[in-house]
Order: sequence, then C-alpha cells, then structure tokens
Amino acid sequence: MKTIKLFNIIKCFITFIFPFLLITAIVSVLLGDSHTSFISSLVLPFLVVLNCIQILFLLIKRSKKALVNLVALLMFFYCFDSFYQYNTTAKPSNSSIKILSFNTYQFKTSARGVDNGERKIVDFVKKQNADIVCFQEFSATKYKLFIDDYPYWVKTNIMMPYKSVLSVFSKYPIIDTGYVEFFDTKNNTMYVDISINGEILRFYNVHLESYKTSTMYQLNNPNSYKPLIERVFEADKIRAEQAQLVKDHVEGFKGKSIIVGDFNSTQYSPVYRILKKGKKDTFTEAGKGFGGTFYLFNYPFKIDHILVDETVEVINHENFNIDLSDHEPILAEIKL
Repeated sequence: MKTIKLFNIIKCFITFIFPFLLITAIVSVLLGDSHTSFISSLVLPFLVVLNCIQILFLLIKRSKKALVNLVALLMFFYCFDSFYQYNTTAKPSNSSIKILSFNTYQFKTSARGVDNGERKIVDFVKKQNADIVCFQEFSATKYKLFIDDYPYWVKTNIMMPYKSVLSVFSKYPIIDTGYVEFFDTKNNTMYVDISINGEILRFYNVHLESYKTSTMYQLNNPNSYKPLIERVFEADKIRAEQAQLVKDHVEGFKGKSIIVGDFNSTQYSPVYRILKKGKKDTFTEAGKGFGGTFYLFNYPFKIDHILVDETVEVINHENFNIDLSDHEPILAEIKL
C-alpha cells in the first residue's frame, strides 16, 4: 500500500509540476524581479513546449487534469506573443522602407569559430539593399566600406573611445543625431532623425548592457561560476535601467520612432516589455520560425529586435541563418 501511495504522489507531482512552473515563470516575468524574471524569461519557451507535450498525453488518456495545462498555456498566450511565428511572406511594396540591424562583433571571428571576413559582411549588407542600416559593435575604421552605397551616415563620436561603436547608414538624409547616454559602461544608444519623403522618422540604435562573461567563464575553473552568475544578474538589472532611459527619451519625441538593435534580452524579459510598450515587434507581425539571433548551446535566443510604432504597417521580417558574427542580422520592411 505504501508503494502505491508513493507512486500516486509522484504521479500527481509530475502531472502538476509543469503547469505550476509555467504559471510561476509567467508571474515572475510580469512582476519584473531582476533575478527570477531573468531566469524565467529564458525558460518560458521550454515550459510551454513541455506543457504542450503533457496536455497531448493527458488528452489521449482523456484525463480532466489536462485542464490545468490548458489554463497555464492560455495564461501564457494571453500575456505574451508566441515564440514561433507562422506569418506568410508579403509582396514587396514600392513605397516601403527596408531596415537592417546587425551586431557585427567588430568584424571579428564569430563565436561559432568561423572566420567571417569583412568582405563577406559588406557583400551581405549590399545584397540586402536596405534603406537604413543600424550597426552595433561596429568598427571605427570600417565605415569607408559602405559610404559608396549610403551617402548619409553617422557613427559613434571619436571623443567616446571607451564606447562600443554604433553606426547608422541611410539612403535618406540624416538631419540630426544624438545619444541616450549610459554611464560607466561601454554600451550606448544612438538616435538618428531621418527625413523620409518629407516625414521625420527617429531611429534609436540600441546596444544594451553586455554580459562581459568571456574573460570570466572557463569550463575547467569552477571558481569562475559564481562571478559569472553574479555578472549575469547584474547585467540584467543594468539593462532594465538602460531600457527605461531609452523609453523615457522615446516618449519625449513627438514623431514616429523605431527602436532597433541588440537588447541582449529576449522577448519575454522585463527589458523588452519596457521598450515594447506602445510599439509592434516586426518579427511578431511578419516573421517566421523562432526568430533566433543569438545561439547558446545551439538554442536560438531572440535578443535582437526591431520595434515600430503601432501606426506603421509591417510588410516583412526576415532572419538570416548566416555565420558572420556572434549575432545574426535581421531585416524588416515597413510602410509609413
């Protein structure tokens, strides 16, 4: 009898643990605690998949316990967008604007060990023929490779040598530029006002706090794990503060604005939720697949984003599975 009772307890635990964890993760992200919300934002897709598998199994058994998983899944899809999109490709429009965002890793070798080469990056960018290109982790000397195709461009001021280089290249006139300054960090945000067919559109080229873990993380050194974890949590807290600075600046601008770049945070993070408020994600509107832009242990994380005003029509969104940097570029086609 004791064996049967123990078996029933374990069976009940397995049945309810996945929906419980999913609901807990959802609440954690919504509350925005810097530690638990960061972890929850990473595991949410896993928990959704596990609950989907479990609910199918319970439905086959015609178990009413499937209702618990159903409640958890409905809660997720009510609060968040799906991490997998099924949008179809729309026909290009003659009056559309193409925006490319790319963290080039300073034209270094990709994190996956493949030599990217500056020529491959240049060829890729030219092939996409975007109207506006926003680079993060650019090179202070590589701008000459693009100026033949983009008569208007701006990059991080040389008087800011400690900052990671941001750059924007445009086929339309750039009439003003400035910064949302992040102090005590190499990361930064540049804003650029571009005149497009008589309308001023402001682009925020964003590069939020990086993890800076490469020098700490050594698999054969257990002593590095604690500072690594501490750095991850600290970086997430800093990113939330930076995101709020950017959002405050965005709200101070009266015209249309687009937030582009490397958030270093997934679409389920508090950081993303801060910047997403009042805007549309081009991937959600017109993307396909998982939308991953950064891979860790071969798992795709969507940490690069393009957010547009709700009045802007999103025609297409494209991800590129190419190994030119530690990040993969994204391209959005919009219509004002």
